Amino acid sequence: MFIAHRGKVVQGVEENSLKSFKLAIEDPNYDGFEFDVRESFDKKYIINHDAIYKNNIIKYKNFDYLIKLGLTSLNDVLKLDTNKIMLLEIKDFNIDVEKLAKILNDANKNIYVMSFSKEIIKNIKKYAINFKCGVLNYIFNSENNYNDYDFISLLNSTVTDDIKNYFNKRNITIFSYGITKIKNFDPNIYYIIDNSVKNMLQ
Repeated sequence: MFIAHRGKVVQGVEENSLKSFKLAIEDPNYDGFEFDVRESFDKKYIINHDAIYKNNIIKYKNFDYLIKLGLTSLNDVLKLDTNKIMLLEIKDFNIDVEKLAKILNDANKNIYVMSFSKEIIKNIKKYAINFKCGVLNYIFNSENNYNDYDFISLLNSTVTDDIKNYFNKRNITIFSYGITKIKNFDPNIYYIIDNSVKNMLQ
């Protein structure tokens, strides 16, 4: 199962854009798409991977200004007509998790929320009703207790059979990232990829 990293990015389509997400929705090879959320100066939610966009630091600029620059809002993403997975990574570790959780709960979509910050996920999970929460890990076992998570996102080179068994026994969904090729495709794992599915399986 495949997740389009920052949407399906093709020539002329920017990553983390509404168009890239629509292309992932329309493509039957993808089960969903991943995107990055940051908070604007006026506490609204904007989609971008980096902290800076067109020489502007996102957290110091108001929402309307960022939209005029060409960024996409979280609200516009959540309005997309799809039941596919929306895999949301929180990039801003000072984000208002209670406010964000309300927006995600109200959207009532197939949303998975992750972050490298265990504290962010711990805090937002308190409010999670209609979305799932998980953590991004570079190396397995940097966290002692994974049982509070709905899913985990692991670097593909660390995903062994033992690790898969560990999480499967606990009913914790596995997402895998950092992939260039897939030699042994496992239909029980969500692969986060930024290549075409055809390229990944060759």
